[in-house]
Amino acid sequence: MSKGYYLGLDNGGSITKVGLYDENGSEVVTASASSDFIYPKVGCVERDAEQLFQINIECIRKVLTKSGVDAKNIRSVGITGHANGLYLVGPDGKPAANGISSTDFRADYLVRKWYQDGTYEKMLPKTSQQIWAGQLAPILSWFRHNEQAVLDNSKYAFSNTDYIRFRLTGEAYGEISNMSCVSLMDNKNKCYDKDILEWMGIEEYERLLPPIRLSHEMCGSITREAAEMTGLVSGTPVAGGALDVGACMLATGVIKTHMLSITAGTWAMNSFISDTQIIDKDLFMVSIHPIKDHFLILEGSMTSASNLEWFVRDFMHEEKVEMEAVGKRVYDACNEMVAQTKPDSPPVIFLPYLFGTNANVNAKASFVGLNNTHSKKDMLRAIYEGVVLSAFTHIENLLRYKKDVTSVGRISGGPSNSEIWVQMFADVLQMPIEVAAAKELGTMGAAMCGAIACGDFSYYNDVVAAFVKVKYACEPIKENKDAYCKKYELYKSLVQSIDPFWEKLNNF
Repeated sequence: MSKGYYLGLDNGGSITKVGLYDENGSEVVTASASSDFIYPKVGCVERDAEQLFQINIECIRKVLTKSGVDAKNIRSVGITGHANGLYLVGPDGKPAANGISSTDFRADYLVRKWYQDGTYEKMLPKTSQQIWAGQLAPILSWFRHNEQAVLDNSKYAFSNTDYIRFRLTGEAYGEISNMSCVSLMDNKNKCYDKDILEWMGIEEYERLLPPIRLSHEMCGSITREAAEMTGLVSGTPVAGGALDVGACMLATGVIKTHMLSITAGTWAMNSFISDTQIIDKDLFMVSIHPIKDHFLILEGSMTSASNLEWFVRDFMHEEKVEMEAVGKRVYDACNEMVAQTKPDSPPVIFLPYLFGTNANVNAKASFVGLNNTHSKKDMLRAIYEGVVLSAFTHIENLLRYKKDVTSVGRISGGPSNSEIWVQMFADVLQMPIEVAAAKELGTMGAAMCGAIACGDFSYYNDVVAAFVKVKYACEPIKENKDAYCKKYELYKSLVQSIDPFWEKLNNF
């Protein structure tokens, strides 16, 4: 019997990645490409949905070419991507509008209204999550109020993941972990809820919502047309996949209820698995986990590694050129510069709010405490620390519901590629952190769903045992505890004291 392979697709907030894995979970080859953002108005973040699909096609072809693997030996395809946002598809199977990113804020005025008029209070026992502007449901409602003709000319309302799968298979499904975090489902009963649709004023558009399927369930197969475009074999099984947080949890081996997961990408996603649904207005989100009868308990915000990407893009041109000349990445320079500073150096506090925060919708990113002795390396440390300290505010809240955590578990996302950044997480939390060996965790987690769907693995514990390996464990440095405790108190004090300022700035 020929060796089998599993393909995973991951459409993140800005980058599409495709990875190919063998039966032992070893990464064979990956490919990636960026898609363009469209900003029609302040607060609106869109992308060309057709371009996004073509980028997926391009990356799949690159992986097949680079790997040299016969497409006949690819046993399945799994898909993940950024949760929420909205991708509308028309009766012709093509995009009915630009895709809407999960960082879009056009529906914020509706969200505020639902909090004020009691709609959120009614929804919470069913959805077990907060409402925020980038969710599928509020964006759908925004179209209902502002561009109803687009909805009238649409056939499906998809998440990112479901849209790409639909384009590859021609079959419309809503993968359960994705659809359980859009504020349209009764998560206890695992179904769309008519009351919620009515409360949001979008009951007539229930027809747009695709049937719900499980993460490891077969959701169609590669069509003849998609096969011609990608080089895959027509009929290759395609799994439901998972939302990006769930996929990263699987790929890092977080499948036990005592483990904590940190995913630091565009969003800071901190989560654990629970065998009971938790309903609390102080929790950001409780959704359905890929593992049957389990829930994903999550605290997060748009306050993570993308803040560093902004700084590198706009302020580190010289370092980028210098590092590329010696075959290194500009992020290697960032790590080297941060290593030249100390945790107890005169502090600069960075609020990582470039792309928003659920702490205050009007809040903006800020450096506080700069003086003439500081330099670029101090600002870099402040960014690294700001991302960690913001994540800790979420983790601290999570731990109120999770008393049996024995370790911080696993970390994934950009910071996991930086040992000094991982060390900061360990030092701030004063808990050991393990880093998974896999490089592209989203694509791997998606591929794992596919490996179960095609019948090669019995369930998640089986595929995790075969695929997941730990690269190293980072132990906390006890001597750094006091410095970070003081910085965390400064960070919280700053967030609280500056809060009244944001509305004044927003109204300027």
